[in-house]
Amino acid sequence: MTSIEIQDHIHIYSMFSFTDGTKIPGILVNKYNITTTQIEYYFIAHDDIQTYKAAFEKYDRESCGRLSKQVMIEQIQNIRPVSLADYKIIMQLMDERQQLMNMYK
Repeated sequence: MTSIEIQDHIHIYSMFSFTDGTKIPGILVNKYNITTTQIEYYFIAHDDIQTYKAAFEKYDRESCGRLSKQVMIEQIQNIRPVSLADYKIIMQLMDERQQLMNMYK
């Protein structure tokens, strides 16, 4: 995807498809790097969004950095915004996955 295509999806909860074949729900944020004078893109996975928001509100840069993963726009194959119905399904699937993981611990 190009940076122009990506701009419409910044801060919008979406399903991201990456060139390595993974599909992960989350949000994409952009930050201006004053040193390189370039815009950088960071992905925050669904599981980390609430923690990231709390850290962001507290100006906890270390936690924000740990919870976000820098991505190059070439790594993003597709972005599909998620509707409320899709969001509910994703939440159910994530909950089921967590329950299965807890069973095998």
